[in-house]
Amino acid sequence: MSNYNPYTKRQTMIAPDYEVYRYRSTYMNEVELHHHDFYEVYLLLRGRVEYIVENQLYRVRPGDWMLCSPLELHQARIATDADAYERIVLWIARPFLENLSTPHTSLTRCFDTSIPSHTNLLRLPGATGAPLRTTVDKLCALKASKDYGSDLLAQSALVELMVPLPNAAMPAPPAPVTRSWTRCCTTSTSITARP
Repeated sequence: MSNYNPYTKRQTMIAPDYEVYRYRSTYMNEVELHHHDFYEVYLLLRGRVEYIVENQLYRVRPGDWMLCSPLELHQARIATDADAYERIVLWIARPFLENLSTPHTSLTRCFDTSIPSHTNLLRLPGATGAPLRTTVDKLCALKASKDYGSDLLAQSALVELMVPLPNAAMPAPPAPVTRSWTRCCTTSTSITARP
């Protein structure tokens, strides 16, 4: 049995809460420019892809995450000379994700385009990216499972994935700047500037 879903060009959700797909294509034409009314989380596993979101071009590498807000125009442009195009696509209904959020924890924050530092592309270091990859793999397996309780465990994995994403999407605070000043042409002193 394959771990991959058959690819569909459908850009609408069937489920009322969320859908997750793991696709592998050996040849695929360009996906048309489109938008939808739900959140999309995309993880490139293999292949060479350029992703356009609202006229911004991103060169996506394996391990990169793309976050698309509802109604953001976006398009994947797939390199045809690559071996395979493999990715995980997660669609989350707006009301569902908003209802999972709390006044203290907004699971939609990483999609908020009004935040000045907002970005659609997340290129996460291994210490941050590896646990998220493990969680999305767990989500895929649980969503496909028919075992008792797998639906609740899948929803738990979805929350486990979505809680750290907003923090990963926000840039780290700037590091203190160290400047060297020369006194009397022979002595050097380091001063740390504070923001």
